[in-house]
Formats: sequence, C-alpha cells, structure tokens
Amino acid sequence: MLGNDIIDLGDPETGPGVRHPRFDARVFTGEERTALAAAANPNRLRWSLWAAKEAAYKCLKKLAPETCFSPVRFAVHLDTDRTGSVDFGGRRLRVALFSEGDALHAVATDAGDPERSVLRVVSALPAAEAPACASQAVRALARDAAAAHLGCAPGELELWREGRLPRLRRRGAPHDIDLSLSHHGRFLAAALGMHPEPGVT
Repeated sequence: MLGNDIIDLGDPETGPGVRHPRFDARVFTGEERTALAAAANPNRLRWSLWAAKEAAYKCLKKLAPETCFSPVRFAVHLDTDRTGSVDFGGRRLRVALFSEGDALHAVATDAGDPERSVLRVVSALPAAEAPACASQAVRALARDAAAAHLGCAPGELELWREGRLPRLRRRGAPHDIDLSLSHHGRFLAAALGMHPEPGVT
C-alpha cells in the first residue's frame, strides 16, 4: 500500500511566516520542532514533515480505515533530507521526499523502498485550467501513467472511487495496482505501485 502528498511551496498558504506559531505546536512532535528550530530552511522542512505525515496517513487509511488524521501522532524521522520513516500507532512506514523546484512530493509505503517500488508522476496544472479542475486533471495524470506502466491504451483504464479511495479498472475489471492522488496549488501528483500484470515478468 502507498500514499502520496504534493505541496506547492510557491502557494501563498505555504509561505514563511504564514502559519501561526501555535500551528507547529499542534502539528509537530517535540523532536520535529527541535529539528525545525535548528534547520537552515525551516519552511521547507516544515512542509516536508507535513507532506510525509499526509502521505503516511493516506497509506494507513487503506490498511486501517478507522485511522484518523491527528498530525502530531504521525512521528516523522528523517535519515537524510529525502528518506526516512513515519511511526503511527505501532506501525512504521517508509517515506521518501522529492524536491523539484517549488514542488515538494512525499511518498509513503508500508513495505519496500518508496524510491524504487513506486512510480511517481508530478505535473503542473495547465495554466488555462482553474484549480477547481485539479481533481479531474490528477485522475487523468494517474490514468495515463498507469497505461504507460501497463503497456495499454489510456482508454482501457478507468479511475473510480471506493469510498474515498481511488481504484483502477481495466476493461471494466478491477485492477489491483495501488495508487494515490494529490494536488495542491499549481501541482498534481500521482503515485502507483510498480508490479507487472499477473503472469508477466
């Protein structure tokens, strides 16, 4: 299972000093706040930690649907500026962070290496499209990425929701590839588990 989250660091709501100081106290663990206080770029680290928490929550929600998002309970431990883990309720997930300009992308998995076992796709929302179109655009992004990975035409695939979770159908039949969608500000992101079709090596 996997989860992902994208942050637009150029969005007004993620700018330095925008969040009230009490935000950090509500959202981050003591260890995370210590790291923020010592960071050369605390704003980038702040949103890296947030994205890791969101990605882990999306992954855990699939494993345990009763999981509630209480950010301070998702403890992020970064080994480097792009790899680490997230602990919640006795579970530990691997997390990887990717920075591409103002796009900050986090991917969390319950097994395997998120840098190698996940297909990531990040794209800018076309300037002509309003943010209200982001949900439709990120579904198209995920469908096209899945089609390329599976070696089929995009028209063979359909994204649908089971509850709040995105699922994939191929020619009308549910496909077991796991996927996660995210959008924020100018950016769209999709993450897909990379495994071959049954019987294909």
